[in-house]
Amino acid sequence: MNPGRRICFAWLGTAILLTAVSGGGAPAQESSPRVIEVRIENRQVVDPEEAIRITQGEVVELLWTSDEAVALHLHGYDVELRVRAGEPAAMRIEAFAAGRFPITSHGWGDGGHGHQALTYFEVYPE
Repeated sequence: MNPGRRICFAWLGTAILLTAVSGGGAPAQESSPRVIEVRIENRQVVDPEEAIRITQGEVVELLWTSDEAVALHLHGYDVELRVRAGEPAAMRIEAFAAGRFPITSHGWGDGGHGHQALTYFEVYPE
């Protein structure tokens, strides 16, 4: 066998071995997101008391409950969610951008519209 073919087969064998060891290029199984429960009472976030802090690259699910219907908006990520009074609602987020992002209400059950931040979503670099 000529040296060029021998090198080609060596590279091919190495590639096959690395593919087998690394899982064959199959899609990675999606891990379960970290769940963070967020509770609203009297139009204020009461739990957690501080901003929601996560690391860039993390996948989280904010599990919202409220004593009143509300439309929520996570600015910067442009994620919106409607929460019905007394019913949990999930907001899934893949934290791709670092920064501090407000979560505001865009309407309460009785039609009230607020734009003040209810809490902040803080994403820290890896």
